[in-house]
Amino acid sequence: MLPGTRMLSAALRKRARLLGVIFTAWILLALIEALQYYFAFLGTSRAVTFQYEISYALKESLVNAVLTPMVLWIASRYPLGRRNVAKTFVAHLGGAIVYLFLFVALRMPLGQIIDYTTGKEGQPSWAFFGRLLVRYPYDVAWMYGMILVLAQLWDYYDKYRERELRTSRLETQLAQAQLKVLKMQLDPHFLFNTLHSISSLMQQDVEAADDMLARLSDLLRMSLEDVNEQEVTLKREMEFLDGYLAIQQIRFRDRFKVRVNIDPKSLDALVPNMILQPLVENAVQHGIASRAGAGQLEVRSAVQNGTVRLEVRDDGPGPADDTGEGTGGVGLANTRARLQQLYGNSCRFSLTRPEQGGTLVVLEIPFHVKSNEAFQPNLSASAT
Repeated sequence: MLPGTRMLSAALRKRARLLGVIFTAWILLALIEALQYYFAFLGTSRAVTFQYEISYALKESLVNAVLTPMVLWIASRYPLGRRNVAKTFVAHLGGAIVYLFLFVALRMPLGQIIDYTTGKEGQPSWAFFGRLLVRYPYDVAWMYGMILVLAQLWDYYDKYRERELRTSRLETQLAQAQLKVLKMQLDPHFLFNTLHSISSLMQQDVEAADDMLARLSDLLRMSLEDVNEQEVTLKREMEFLDGYLAIQQIRFRDRFKVRVNIDPKSLDALVPNMILQPLVENAVQHGIASRAGAGQLEVRSAVQNGTVRLEVRDDGPGPADDTGEGTGGVGLANTRARLQQLYGNSCRFSLTRPEQGGTLVVLEIPFHVKSNEAFQPNLSASAT
């Protein structure tokens, strides 16, 4: 279907829904009016049947339903407000007069109208038409005014909803832009640190440095594949982290031991793209690189009460403070900012010093899934 055809079809559906609402509303009003008159005359000497009352009310309501789109059109052209008050008043006065003439012209042929001058049902004639013009102005003014007010209220609501939607879209676009900026800051941060490691290794082991460059190439390819993704599955995130840890293992060799304990139920969960790498990098820099002996890093995941819990733990000297908030450079700062943008108050991030020492970073985000893949870590030093 062509775009123009789809737009026309959508417009027709919208008008059809509007007509459906208009006729349904007037039919309900006819039912209410018929019940009102039926019970009002039920205890009197006047002969009354519900069939007569509903038939009478439906005829007037259907005429009003036919004329309602005209009032809505006038209301859209001349909305109530402080601007052009005189012009708006004249337009609606003219609209009400036209409504009156059309109402009588459409209502009279349907019959069942009592001529109060004779007390009998009136017959179509110009004289009867004139008497109806005198009889119906109050009713028409009430009906025209009711439609006009409802149309104005709906217009106010529609504009309010449109502003809310536009504001929501702008906020979403702003959040996406901020997330892209944060990720753009994180990508070169990771790259520069890895290149620095390669530069240091070049002076000690060229073959290992070459291997590290090859693995870095694989990581860059993976990061480019997901460059526009704010969230990926934990499986995909662990694949990227797997490559990064392999680079660090080349760098530190026997000084670097890694344990990976991933809950299979968490593999399908969506997590922020490249969320674990800066946490692991922080642990490597402050928990492994800063000590002479061997160090151990552990990455864990679990699903608890609709929440994905990610942990990165090292056995280094631990953070300088034990406030529960922790400090950090670009990596940790961007991690906090990205989590706030993506999840607001529904996530938790903490960096603490456990009783047994070292540093523990805990990240908890709402559990939500996208795919049903499995992850098999290929780190030779990994264990569960």
